[in-house]
Amino acid sequence: MLKALLLAVTVISHEPGYYTSLANHIQRWLKGHEIVSQVTTPKTMEADLKNEKVCFLVGFNEPTAAEMKVLEAYNKRGGKLIVFYSASPALARLMGVKPLGYATAKYPGQWSRMDFKVNFPDGAPSSILQTSTVLQRAVPLEGKGKVLATWCDRTGKSTGEPAWISTAGGYWMTHVMLADGDEQLKAQLLAAIVGSIDPSKWNYKQAKAKSEAEKVAIRRYAVTQIPRKGEIHAVWDHTGCGLYPGNWPKTMKILQEARVTDLFVNVAGAGFAHYPSEVLPRSKIYTQEGDQLKACIEAAKGTGIRVHAWILCFNATRATPDRLAILEKRGWRLKDSSGKLTEYLDPSNSEVRKYILDAVVEIQSKYQVQGIHLDFVRWYERSVRPKNAAAYISSFVAEARRHVKRPRWLTTAVLGKYPTCIASVGQDWDSWLNSNSVDYVVPMNYSEDIAKYESFVAQQGMIKKHAQKTISGIGVTANESRLDAKQVIDQIKIARKYDLAGEALFDLDTTLEKNILPYLMLGIW
Repeated sequence: MLKALLLAVTVISHEPGYYTSLANHIQRWLKGHEIVSQVTTPKTMEADLKNEKVCFLVGFNEPTAAEMKVLEAYNKRGGKLIVFYSASPALARLMGVKPLGYATAKYPGQWSRMDFKVNFPDGAPSSILQTSTVLQRAVPLEGKGKVLATWCDRTGKSTGEPAWISTAGGYWMTHVMLADGDEQLKAQLLAAIVGSIDPSKWNYKQAKAKSEAEKVAIRRYAVTQIPRKGEIHAVWDHTGCGLYPGNWPKTMKILQEARVTDLFVNVAGAGFAHYPSEVLPRSKIYTQEGDQLKACIEAAKGTGIRVHAWILCFNATRATPDRLAILEKRGWRLKDSSGKLTEYLDPSNSEVRKYILDAVVEIQSKYQVQGIHLDFVRWYERSVRPKNAAAYISSFVAEARRHVKRPRWLTTAVLGKYPTCIASVGQDWDSWLNSNSVDYVVPMNYSEDIAKYESFVAQQGMIKKHAQKTISGIGVTANESRLDAKQVIDQIKIARKYDLAGEALFDLDTTLEKNILPYLMLGIW
């Protein structure tokens, strides 16, 4: 009971998996504003909400009658709900909202920004970038609420579609808050919402003063740093579309000004291709946006930025359900220890290996890339695999090396903790360096714990010739870590301490653009 009394905010995920990850992002964003919260499930929500003032509902598309009874009682005693992406008529009635149905974007970037049209809640940003492709459309019932924000497309034109609604019952969003950038502003909005309900938990003026002081302190620290000549400054672009889809030149200008040397652009994988591939299934992004690899390479000309085609090898993420069914029929998909099919592919299957290698050859023959960047060159950690699992992965990397002729680089994203990654996923990347199979390994040293990060880097830098072929992956906005500019600078300094070749930052989004790169440019890069 004491715990409940101390908490002001409960975040309830209706289902495990995706919605729980979204709930965890909400908790993390609130924590950044010193707002304590708990992530729970519907099973315990009656007890969890007994003493709460604020409740976030994530994934409540079809709440049960019993759940609605709890929420109605909570609302009756003055509790406020923040509802994301729901089509529930019962929940909508409780909140004073009218659902208008599910909708998908009719054109690329239709819903790319939320513009707040009213000065409420206090501290809400004027706009927040987020690309949503689906909505559960809604409007406030007459006399029951007001639209706080509407969706704009990527050109800045308002669609008139409500993004956020305020009612007596709380707040309603027509989609979910994605961790796809602009996280500082998303955190600020959620804090402002909590503050509007319980002013004792967040005050905009105090928060603004604290934020400004932190920016001054980070800037003072950043300008004292010194760049290192010849260092690799890489960035991963997970979307494969740049910062501003449809405008690769703008992205490249930003990266060039930030002194980025290398871009790993995710344009291909076992389940998709953002270019007109004859090997891999062409993606929706390619169909709607055009050839992303070609556009990226063209925009990079004259910038000095090396473009590397980033390929997801033994993982069919982004594959359509139909494509996954085809991969299953071929016998390519791995099963986990319980016998459940996964999105991972079997590295011991010669047809799978040839399939990925054919894509490598195709990219090289069609595009003037400076390198090939292999990711998911590993087994699924929960899969059943043969005793010689690592040999299959090493053999694949060696074969890729024969196809990727120098001066093109062959680089691989790898797990940072060596040698345990050999047993866990069959990834003996130290042997790849010894055999000269790769030009660089990029260990994903994602951690907010500076001591843990240094333990990874210290091991990677033990052998000098290996250190010079190692680019430290830093998780700026990874699932495992979220870093501010000072933390990024400190991790770069540790990579230098052990004489690594450089750093690669994950991921290219608006958080990196707005909150990290400007500080790196002041000194360390």
